[in-house]
Amino acid sequence: MSMDDFVQTLSEEQKAALLKALSGGDFEPEVESRWQHEEPISEAVDSVEPAKPKPSPARQRDTEDFTMRKSNDSSLPSNTKRQKVQAGKNTWVDTGSEAKDVKTPNIKPTVRNRKPPAKKQVICHICGKKTKVNANLVYGEYYRCDRCTGR
Repeated sequence: MSMDDFVQTLSEEQKAALLKALSGGDFEPEVESRWQHEEPISEAVDSVEPAKPKPSPARQRDTEDFTMRKSNDSSLPSNTKRQKVQAGKNTWVDTGSEAKDVKTPNIKPTVRNRKPPAKKQVICHICGKKTKVNANLVYGEYYRCDRCTGR
């Protein structure tokens, strides 16, 4: 392979890098942009890890979002063990002063006239026990009682 053939196989960025290496690093090629409204293409576009913007002074304390760091709070002793939480004495006293203005209306309760669910007598095919079960819960040919299903 001749040198001309080798240069023809290189991309524009590779050619620029070759010129930079041969000239001692002083050469800065002119880079074209893909579109008129876009900034010029650089080597950073194709790099694996993008350059991180410098954080603002207000965010320099935060290294990354969504991270938790163990604080070195001097108010907590570092050698404490887990302690059981114990309830203290209830100090609330009903003085009768809470919500005196609220009055319960005196109304007649709604009549509950729904018919009871239909029950069906079934036999467990494992143990043979007869039980009455809601008809909506029975399906299939082989019924199992609660004891045989493991509940």
